[in-house]
Amino acid sequence: MRPTLRLAKLLLAGLCASLLTAPAQAALVEMADGELSEVTGQAFINLTTNSNAGIDYTRINLGMKVETQLNMNKLQLGLYPRSGEAANTADIDINNFALGTVNDAAGTVNPFMINDPFIELAYSGNKIVGVRVGFAESKGTLSGDINNLTGSVPVHIKGNAGPVYDNASGWTQFLLGLAGVYRSSTLEADAELVTGLDTPNPGVLDPIRANYTGMPEGSTLNCTSGCLPLSNALLGLFTSTNCAVSGVTTCFPLTQFQSLPVGNSAIADNPATQTIEGAAKGFFISMQSQAVAWQDMDSGAFKTALAGAYLNLPKFKDANGNLVAPINVDFNMALTGIPRADTCFGTATKGC
Repeated sequence: MRPTLRLAKLLLAGLCASLLTAPAQAALVEMADGELSEVTGQAFINLTTNSNAGIDYTRINLGMKVETQLNMNKLQLGLYPRSGEAANTADIDINNFALGTVNDAAGTVNPFMINDPFIELAYSGNKIVGVRVGFAESKGTLSGDINNLTGSVPVHIKGNAGPVYDNASGWTQFLLGLAGVYRSSTLEADAELVTGLDTPNPGVLDPIRANYTGMPEGSTLNCTSGCLPLSNALLGLFTSTNCAVSGVTTCFPLTQFQSLPVGNSAIADNPATQTIEGAAKGFFISMQSQAVAWQDMDSGAFKTALAGAYLNLPKFKDANGNLVAPINVDFNMALTGIPRADTCFGTATKGC
């Protein structure tokens, strides 16, 4: 497999298209010499370089804030034979991919917001070994029929325990009550890409061509409110084993999550600033001919992306310094899925 710039060209074209279709709201105004002397600024495009573990990097930073609603019939990257994976599958395979949504009745767009997009190349000697396209900040709805994902996509599940009770057996409900966990209690859990129910070892972390997400093997639920003081200690006895906690399913096919909230859309954005309030940080898609460590845009640490195509939506620090997941759902969403948000004007909700 050779590295390619097709991905970079594709996403850059999408960004440029969104800019070109925006209505112009500016006019040239002559400035006096005195006014010019008081003006400072930064170039729209700038280059930064870096090195790590024998790899050199050149990043093209695009200093702009973008609001876009984008539809793509198919996003497929890394279609090649891979050891241990099914034939004719790709590293990243999403049908009817979309960023942002629409309100068909009102005729309005709910855009996907992007701040400081960039394109970065990784070199080993004089050979390009990787390319990534990413966003310093992003917020909005990502939609698609997800067939396979390779990468890191942490999800945080938080909500009242009602849906857990509804999907539990009578015996499990009794044990939860005995542990001091009630329907009104607030539970939390973390989910990652894992092996599915159709594999010999379900629930094992699976960063390559995964088609399931869920609580990894050995992880537990945590209670954050509405529980007895000893509830978390007792919940430690309820570990996820083979994609289940006491009979409650804890692994779910990616196909049932047709729209995912990226960042916290409940936090209103201030259009007067460059930053995006409540945004996820460091979202990127990359392709590399070998394992490449890319620098995280939030922490500055280097994170290794496996050879092939790789999607990364990392955890990041919020305004209070807490490490949070880029995608947050409740237990009802986790157990039953998330329906497709409308991304097309007209009768179709996808495929436009």
